[in-house]
Amino acid sequence: MSLTVFLAFCILGCDFLLYVLFQWIYGEKYRKHSRRSAARRERHRKEAQEPRVLPFPERPIEHRTGYF
Repeated sequence: MSLTVFLAFCILGCDFLLYVLFQWIYGEKYRKHSRRSAARRERHRKEAQEPRVLPFPERPIEHRTGYF
């Protein structure tokens, strides 16, 4: 009898930990973030109708990796 109750509590504890893990990974904060990103992406599409040319840096050697 006591072994059955112990195993039931162990299984419920593991289920609770899995629930917490999935809420932590796939929780609401990521949904809000993805909505915010989608809104930002849509706003950026409206603003950037024409392609623009990036200016060439004045000292390009400083922008390369390995040179300081």
